[in-house]
Amino acid sequence: MPPKGPGKKKKDVDWADDEHFSKERSMIYIEHTYECPIFQTKADECGAFLQQRIPERKFQLVKNKYGRQVPREGAFEIGFSQNARTSVHLLWSGLDKGPPRRDKFPVDYETLVPDVNRILKKFYPDKAVGVLEEDEDEQREDDM
Repeated sequence: MPPKGPGKKKKDVDWADDEHFSKERSMIYIEHTYECPIFQTKADECGAFLQQRIPERKFQLVKNKYGRQVPREGAFEIGFSQNARTSVHLLWSGLDKGPPRRDKFPVDYETLVPDVNRILKKFYPDKAVGVLEEDEDEQREDDM
């Protein structure tokens, strides 16, 4: 991907500093290769999916550490942290998958939601995540 022209570079925000930090903003870190545009498209799709699926949280998508990281060849990895000051947990790695290229990406982003909820619960167990409550209600109804 060609670099942006002068004056068009987006300023990097340090989400962990006091000015920008929020406990309510979870971070999605994606390392993706530039060898094909589908990698960037899939990264954007993942961020949009999680924001739509868990609307009570704010999400910040960080791709290739704001362009400062040189991605590994064939890389598509998704990391998640509860907020900018907590550790990053690997949710998906497509490094050792493929060819074909489609194997590098999760078949369905829905498979990432249980891990995301587990991470959110780990750091803030007193905050209920709506998705988990719905799943528990459905399970209780099935048991009856």
